[in-house]
Amino acid sequence: MMTARTALAPVPPELAIRSGRALAGFFALTFAWTWGLWWISALIKPTAPGLSGALFLASAFGPGLAAMLVTLRFDGVAGLRLWFTRCLKWRVGWRWYAYALLVPPLIMLAALVIHSALGGTVPAFPDAGRLLMAIAQFPLILAFGGPLGEEFGWRGYALPTLAELLGWRWASVIVGMAWSLWHVPLLLMADTAQADLPMALFVASTIGLSIVMARLSVNTSFSVLPAILLHSVINWCSMVFPIMPAGGDTRAYALVAGITIVVALVALLKLGTKANSRR
Repeated sequence: MMTARTALAPVPPELAIRSGRALAGFFALTFAWTWGLWWISALIKPTAPGLSGALFLASAFGPGLAAMLVTLRFDGVAGLRLWFTRCLKWRVGWRWYAYALLVPPLIMLAALVIHSALGGTVPAFPDAGRLLMAIAQFPLILAFGGPLGEEFGWRGYALPTLAELLGWRWASVIVGMAWSLWHVPLLLMADTAQADLPMALFVASTIGLSIVMARLSVNTSFSVLPAILLHSVINWCSMVFPIMPAGGDTRAYALVAGITIVVALVALLKLGTKANSRR
């Protein structure tokens, strides 16, 4: 089971080679599955929209499936069982679940307040008057909107494996770079939630978010559950709060990205017992 190593402890060469091969396999499978399904989905969409939609939903499970296959290949059934046990550890402290629930809406509300103070117009909230419907959409976002399919891979496998080699800080940046690259085709496709996002801002905010989520993961012994919750809340809030670019106005989204990066820098610099592991 992966845990962050003690500060500056040397990594045995055989472990580094084995982990490097496993990570290469993970990233190859993740990108092949997701990008392949996105390509097929876009190709058949005009003639088979139902199948195209199903493949698009399945594409989000690339990181999780890759993590399971690589763990099974390198650690066997027993290792897979231990990996699931660590990922599904739920007794991690209520404050970390509160962190996952509250940080995204607070960042977005702060961005909207600053946007308004600077003279910007805050559009009506998309789901104003439909609160119950918006709340009912949350479990669907969790299950099919990315978090469940992604987090077993990004925060459940790639982050702890890289943290063994490089420390959690560098690991969080590398995972963030891979995570943002994995999403790039969505910025180039029509009719996606990311279609109107400025690429540079998206990449910067995704890397910042990866750092924030890594700090959460380190403090919860790499349990995936808080990460899934945080990811779900982010996706849900981005649908409920009017922060996505509209009519060419990207300032609210840029402010969300900027605040996220500030929070990430605080997470990187703030020292703690667990977060000090392999600085």
